[in-house]
Amino acid sequence: MKLRNEIDGFLASKNFSQNTKSNYFYDLQGFHHFFENKMISDVSLELFRATLDGSKPSVQKRKISSINQYLYYQYQNGFLDRFYRLAPTNTPSKTTPKKVDLQIREFPEFYAPIQSLGQFIALLILEFGFTFAEIQNLKWENFNWAFRILTVEKKGIKRILPIREKFAIRVKGITNADELFSKSRQFLYLELKKYTPNTSKELREQYILRQRKSGKSIYETAENLGLSTIVTLERYYK
Repeated sequence: MKLRNEIDGFLASKNFSQNTKSNYFYDLQGFHHFFENKMISDVSLELFRATLDGSKPSVQKRKISSINQYLYYQYQNGFLDRFYRLAPTNTPSKTTPKKVDLQIREFPEFYAPIQSLGQFIALLILEFGFTFAEIQNLKWENFNWAFRILTVEKKGIKRILPIREKFAIRVKGITNADELFSKSRQFLYLELKKYTPNTSKELREQYILRQRKSGKSIYETAENLGLSTIVTLERYYK
């Protein structure tokens, strides 16, 4: 859901001093600037919250308070489908996921010239962390080889994912990808199984580990995967 700019209406509804209104206006303008090309979600809110980490505690507290009041105003007036709330900074997770010892593995055979559908499926999962359902929703026209980006959509939210040169040189010559994308999940599962003993879950985990190694935060990885929360990723970042 896109965030509507209702700053003027919000400030008009509050009995603030002029100085407080100025501070709130400045905070909310920055908030809207961050969401200019983003949908509002728990993950995108956490990404925004991370931008406050370098600020003084008093500034962080003020901004979080003003934004949460603003989000509640939007929810009360029907501009948001639920009350999205910005969590306080440095809030520990409520759960303590078990630590896992997952090592990054190399798959040089995946990057040989494409010889099978299973190899192509394996690359899509390893390079983008896709599930079978997401592969089914792909369209070949959304692979922009000139700018090396892939546009995908999930539940009405678009994501722009970078395409690595290593992937591009192997697959951009494929001419019948849309035929693969129209197949059933069972078909995709069987083709992957014929090509490699690695499961889709294992390859998806390798994608997550590579994202972490490259310096992506847990919130950025969640956003790339189209996840609404970071819960399933916490064990990979501990």
